[in-house]
Amino acid sequence: MPQPHGVLARRINNIAFYLLFFAAVGLIGWLGTRYETQWDWTAGGRNSLSGPSVSLLQRLEGPVSIKCFAPENALLRDPIRELIGRYRRYSDKIELSFINPDLEPELARKLGITVAGELMLEYQGRSETLTDLNEESITNAIQRLILGGERWVGFLAGHGERAVEGQANFDLGDFGKELEHKGYRVRPLNLAETPDIPANINLLIIPGPRADLMPGEVGILKKYLEQGGNLLWLLDPGPLFGLEPLAEALGLKVLPGTVVDVNAYALGIKDPAVALITAYPDHPAVGSLSQVSLFPHAASLEAKVPEGWNGSALLETLERTWNETGPLSGQIQHDADVGEKAGPLTIAYLFDRQVKEKGQRVLVMGDGDFLSNAFLGNGGNLNLGVNLIRWLSGDERLLDIPAKTSPDLSFEASQAAGAILALSFLIVLPLALFGAGFLIWWRRRNR
Repeated sequence: MPQPHGVLARRINNIAFYLLFFAAVGLIGWLGTRYETQWDWTAGGRNSLSGPSVSLLQRLEGPVSIKCFAPENALLRDPIRELIGRYRRYSDKIELSFINPDLEPELARKLGITVAGELMLEYQGRSETLTDLNEESITNAIQRLILGGERWVGFLAGHGERAVEGQANFDLGDFGKELEHKGYRVRPLNLAETPDIPANINLLIIPGPRADLMPGEVGILKKYLEQGGNLLWLLDPGPLFGLEPLAEALGLKVLPGTVVDVNAYALGIKDPAVALITAYPDHPAVGSLSQVSLFPHAASLEAKVPEGWNGSALLETLERTWNETGPLSGQIQHDADVGEKAGPLTIAYLFDRQVKEKGQRVLVMGDGDFLSNAFLGNGGNLNLGVNLIRWLSGDERLLDIPAKTSPDLSFEASQAAGAILALSFLIVLPLALFGAGFLIWWRRRNR
């Protein structure tokens, strides 16, 4: 038989174990009221802020006040509180308050609040309202507030250029919308209607004219350049359509033909006239980029930088590229005898200088299709385009913030795919379950 003192020792050990256990549980509960830690194990971290949004919060120089106009309704307020809570976990500069528009109708009317749950963001005297409540829209709104003031980007129009508001594959409508989401104001400029480029234009874009400019229009562009205006010139292979004086002012030479890139075949691209940019130089405009960019039907550039300017190549193609001067069909090969230059080739050249104590930035691209509606979503084209606009406009603070700041959480299926999914869930899956159940019953019955 066990000794009495052994039984007592076991009882004491059991009592001590339970006391320590409950003390540990109580301590964990107390710590839970003082500190908050969360882990997001969802696919893609959809319940946490993306890295770009976190980086943006680190740029804040003061508090961001977010007022939510919503009635006393937990179903409406709780999702908003949870969404803004993601931002507050990374920055103590995010402030959230709720206002019941039913109790303060005059304030809601004065601020133009029309939707229950609408947000008003305020930062350093600037404000913006939001009705789309997701990370992408909130982060973009914070970007616009950080940017401050108005940034007008003018797009030359009237000569068959890619239209900033157009929806054709050739046009730049999608890119224009992205710029507006980032806080830029875009507008077409027809020099036949506007005798001068407005003084509030921070950046002028020449998006590939397809008809000759009149001498007076070229004169307006040269004057803009001479006076220190920032410029993005999107060239295409072929003629310059009257812009030769602009190229001469920059010491720019466009090589004949179209860039052909054999390396694109490795990515399954069958068009030989798609050039790849896989590496970027250590320059503020592109140093933070890592994705491959695609440039269809690009021209290669050379420059003899004029006195007073600083100039350098920004983007260069890989080896096994050349400027093809012949037809882009059939058997294509490099032919140095007809003046075709072997790669790497420059397809983007930048210039900068000081004019009247003001910095001027000019970028000439040998391609404009990479920003078009048809190609903007390929590789890193969108991020590259937004970064170039930021650099040319002098907005270096946001250069390492990608254009897309949150993962795409929506699923879009074609009509046929939707029908297949519906058929699978409504008919195929129930029949499979019924068949499995019947098979199990039949086997048990015949044992």
